[in-house]
Amino acid sequence: MPLRVNAKELRELVEEIEAHGGDATTLRQELAALGPEDAPGPSRRGPKSEDKEETTEERLVRRVGYLFPSGVPFKEIYDYDYRFRQEELIEQCRKAGLGLSGDKKEMAAKLIAHNQSFADETSFLGEGI
Repeated sequence: MPLRVNAKELRELVEEIEAHGGDATTLRQELAALGPEDAPGPSRRGPKSEDKEETTEERLVRRVGYLFPSGVPFKEIYDYDYRFRQEELIEQCRKAGLGLSGDKKEMAAKLIAHNQSFADETSFLGEGI
């Protein structure tokens, strides 16, 4: 079973081993691999306080931009967001078989993309008639 220690605990362990005459070379190498003491901890997700806050459009492009190769239709998304309550969008997504994750605007974007792809498929079927 592996032993988990932070840098401070590892440093104390090395000092204790060496104080009793033991060889802590391998542990010193591990300690050196951790980097300097003042190195920042693990990075957190989201914008940092000194960074500018992400706009709604930037967030939508990041979250659902892949659904719209020719550009995210912000006007339509805002229209859906205004016209429908969240419960209505959830129900529409369920009926369409779409994921329910995200906020209202993200669900609206998924529905718009789904409806556009459905319209493209039906227009293709009607061309030969």
